[in-house]
Amino acid sequence: MSWRAWSMAWCAWGCFTAAWAVTVDVKAQYHFGPDMSRNQACENAREAAKLKAISMVTGERVSVDQQMHCSQNALTANDKQCEVNRNTWVLVEGRVNKSEVVSEVVKSSQGTQYCAVTMVVDVVTPSMVHDASFDLRLDLNRNSFRPGESLVLNIQPTAPMYISVFNWRPAWVKDSVVKLFPNDQDSKNYITQPVQIPSTSLKTPYRFELEWLAPAGYDKALMSEWVMVVATKQPMNWLSVYDMQRFKEKLLEIPADQRRVVHRSYLLLRD
Repeated sequence: MSWRAWSMAWCAWGCFTAAWAVTVDVKAQYHFGPDMSRNQACENAREAAKLKAISMVTGERVSVDQQMHCSQNALTANDKQCEVNRNTWVLVEGRVNKSEVVSEVVKSSQGTQYCAVTMVVDVVTPSMVHDASFDLRLDLNRNSFRPGESLVLNIQPTAPMYISVFNWRPAWVKDSVVKLFPNDQDSKNYITQPVQIPSTSLKTPYRFELEWLAPAGYDKALMSEWVMVVATKQPMNWLSVYDMQRFKEKLLEIPADQRRVVHRSYLLLRD
């Protein structure tokens, strides 16, 4: 790792900030099965290398959600079938200035294939740090749901904040992030104390009812979904639906010390 360049950038909130570019040598690999092409696996490996480089420079953690669900055959009590769902969420404060692939090769190991890449990545470091006193705790009423059951959120803030709640459905590529709150039934999203969403004190109550919605060709018996709470110090206007990439870009437009993003995953089981 070496310091490569230094520049001055105008801060969108009316201040000057220093931006450093750091060069990182990084390796990453992506395991894949017969349902994925080599080109796609290597593309995933390159993206993983870029995220790893940013994580190395900024110290940003990558949140990995891996959940196992086992079902037992009633005819053969010892026959259990298990499925593993793995999803990764990362919101990196730095950005890739440029990258170069040094080597890229597909290998086999213990019956599986993986694409291994070595890259040189230039990372522009963030100019602002998070406000440690601006945080929240998020709890869900359950860790797994079936269609028709209700999702309930409990949020405990450490400071006054504006909150917006989103549902991320990783199984979908397009329009995978949907805004749940605020909504037409409950538009008051400025909180100063613990709240439950949906609120039980509304004149017109509503609920977040889980529904099995899977893309064409999805044959698993379960899927992982996420609840994401975005807290900001100033009110924000959000679209009702986002692609994940655009959602992350929107989040990164908000200065780090003006926001907090907290997320929890849950399993949705097919009937």
